[in-house]
Amino acid sequence: MKLRLALCSILLVLLLPLLTACGEHEPEVPPLTDIEAMTSEDASKALSGFRRQDILDAWGEPQDVSDTMESLRMDLYDAPTLGGWVVVQYDTSDITDPDTELDTLSVKGVDIQTIG
Repeated sequence: MKLRLALCSILLVLLLPLLTACGEHEPEVPPLTDIEAMTSEDASKALSGFRRQDILDAWGEPQDVSDTMESLRMDLYDAPTLGGWVVVQYDTSDITDPDTELDTLSVKGVDIQTIG
């Protein structure tokens, strides 16, 4: 009986983390069309906490944009519904090797730009 109780206890300890993780899921990057409909401030809040790789996985590759400032990386996405662009900005001031660390950057801000 003690052996059975000990095995059940061990099994419970091993399964408990799995059972609690089943209800959790990572937040998903909002679709680009949802971001297009937001203000720049709301879009920045919606993407706060996501990393560049999360955005790339959700929206695909951005247009190629040159860095205009040394401590800022920007990705430009077409926003056809909006008739403009969604510019996602990442802070690069803390990275040492931009070639290998770019995809780990956190979103710093979002700028919604329209034509006209």
